[in-house]
Amino acid sequence: MTELVFKKRSDLVSVHNLALIGQACRLPGADDADALWQLLDEARSSVSARPVDRWRVERFLHPRRTEPGFSYTFAGGYIEHPLAFDPAVFGISPREAQQIDPQQRLLLEVVWEALEDAGIAPSSLAGEPVGVYVGASNVDYQNAASTDPAAIESHFMTGNSLSIVSNRISYVFDWRGPSFTVDSACSSSFAALAQAMAAIDAGIIDTAVVAGVNLLLSPAPFIGFSRASMLSPTGLCRPFSADGDGYVRSEGAIAIVLRRLDAARTQGNRIRAVVTAGGVNSDGRTNGISLPSVDGQRRLLEATYDALGLDPNMLAFVEAHGTGTPVGDPAEATAIGQALGRRRRGALPIGSIKSNIGHLECVSGLAGLLKTSLAFEKRLYPPTLYLERTNPNIDFPDLNLLPTRQAMPLPADEILHAGICNYGFGGTNAHIVMRSATAEEARGRAEDGKAEPGKLLTLSARSKESLAALAGAYADALEAEDAKPGLIAAATGYERDLLDHRLVLPVGDGREMAASLRLVAAGEDAAPRVATGTAAGRAGKVAFVYSGNGAQWVGMGRLALTRNPVFRRTLNEIDALFRPMAGWSIVDAMVASDLDEQLKKTSVAQPILFAIQVALTRALGEAGIAPDMVLGHSVGEVAAAHASGALDLADSVYLIHHRSQRQEDVAGQGTMMVLAQSETAAREFLAAHPEFEAEIAAVNGPGSVTLTGRGEAIAGLAKAARKARIATVALAIDYPFH
Repeated sequence: MTELVFKKRSDLVSVHNLALIGQACRLPGADDADALWQLLDEARSSVSARPVDRWRVERFLHPRRTEPGFSYTFAGGYIEHPLAFDPAVFGISPREAQQIDPQQRLLLEVVWEALEDAGIAPSSLAGEPVGVYVGASNVDYQNAASTDPAAIESHFMTGNSLSIVSNRISYVFDWRGPSFTVDSACSSSFAALAQAMAAIDAGIIDTAVVAGVNLLLSPAPFIGFSRASMLSPTGLCRPFSADGDGYVRSEGAIAIVLRRLDAARTQGNRIRAVVTAGGVNSDGRTNGISLPSVDGQRRLLEATYDALGLDPNMLAFVEAHGTGTPVGDPAEATAIGQALGRRRRGALPIGSIKSNIGHLECVSGLAGLLKTSLAFEKRLYPPTLYLERTNPNIDFPDLNLLPTRQAMPLPADEILHAGICNYGFGGTNAHIVMRSATAEEARGRAEDGKAEPGKLLTLSARSKESLAALAGAYADALEAEDAKPGLIAAATGYERDLLDHRLVLPVGDGREMAASLRLVAAGEDAAPRVATGTAAGRAGKVAFVYSGNGAQWVGMGRLALTRNPVFRRTLNEIDALFRPMAGWSIVDAMVASDLDEQLKKTSVAQPILFAIQVALTRALGEAGIAPDMVLGHSVGEVAAAHASGALDLADSVYLIHHRSQRQEDVAGQGTMMVLAQSETAAREFLAAHPEFEAEIAAVNGPGSVTLTGRGEAIAGLAKAARKARIATVALAIDYPFH
């Protein structure tokens, strides 16, 4: 149940146990979480002096800070190719895609990647009550249309409404839970996260996608913030630094997947971190609506940690909002020090990711959360840049705070706790507390030793070009020193959707697999052991047809018996039921040297046929291939009945044994022959030759039947058919079946 704590009727804090199971990002200088960690670990900044291919910077740039209609800086954190998008992946037409805000398009891609990181195939959640909570504020793309109203078409409104940023995600992925966009300025993504937490705690949903997106597509907001003197004229974010002179605008998208902790454990999800508490409040009336309040921030921090019951001494660090502004940093540091720092024995480490990537505005909270999650996993809190001189207006020793100038190692074998601050310039404050995952939680299903390694690496994409790029990415993964090809293959088989263009490669040595994939990535038409193809345009239902006597041959099933654990396990299970009844072993018979002679006996051939087909069904089921319908011919009817659920395994084995024994009693009393005629023509043929007593045993199709009778009768009919120029096929069977 949710524990709610109210303090002075303004602070709402809830205590949680929510698993963070998936995360993805597109940030300045970092297209994914691994690249972000490399940026943080190397203590680099990805802020650039100006955008490329956005607008004519010279038209709107003026060094004089008081110049109306101009910005004194366009320094920012910019991502590459913000307008790039493949609409086919999401079932969107190119015409509609042009009218859709790139923020919506970017977020669709990042949400897909977060699901992949969580090991969840998007289609597996279709129709489920998954909640979508998005923090977004920017409407640059919409505002740009005001310069050319004729460009507005039928998809413009749904393409550019902030509400649709979240709604489009629910629509594309077919999710039925709550779906809405939150705008509280810079605290939007954490305000959205708080709503997701409340819904999960209330039992409305079990799983939520929380995201934030911000793209800088217009010079207008730069001009506005310049007039307010909020932006850094030197173009750098310097949190808690004496040189901090304003913030640097930044863009990107982040998505995380949250699930109730007990549900995540039950489903075997890998847990990256656990959200333990979250709170949101407002400053109320202050000296100015955009000015921070020490009192408001302090009250939120005190309420959050009191509700959680977490001693501030347990905190490994606090990831601060840390904008680098002369007013914001002292206020925040004072609030953290008064609420937490002074209640500790040792100084509380603080830092901010904004020194690396700038201020993502409405996504800034999730940026701090992602940094915290990575720090937990790497057991290292990265340094905050530009702290050569700390802000003289902050008394760090008195507040018992320690700005992290250097990377700070974190204890390797302890559960870590950290807080993340996030504040909106309209007065909405948010704070999240997280803990690191236990070793067991962090392993999840794929690495707990219980997961069955995959036998085939299956890659798929919406286009041939995308498949080639994906092959190159997996080649990199397979060349890593700690690569486990079997687990990688299992993950691609069970945790990714199958798209139209597909590639299959048997699992083997990782470097050999990588070499083959590199050929595919280079556009080669053929690569060793690689099969490629395109799926049928429409997915149809699957039917399994179980064959009868005559389909057997010496050696069938032997390779599967040695290589496929599910196949082998099933055969042994059948054998354990069959052997006491029959007095011999199906498995032993399959590998016996005299199997060629033994297969001539129906009492041997039929049980082996049955056992192999049941084992194949289970092995295919383990690989995710299951029938929508089943058909059985002759002895195959027993295997089909078992596959359909009409007979359990024990009854099926009993039936196949006694059926084959009864048919063994007529061995040597007849044989069979295929006659290339329709049923009507075959009856006329038999009526014309009454001297040969035979019957129609099976109608195989419009122009094929099978006859059964004594050997001399079938031989006579075969001779008569040759004279009448009717094709026949004699079956090597010593039984008058059917």
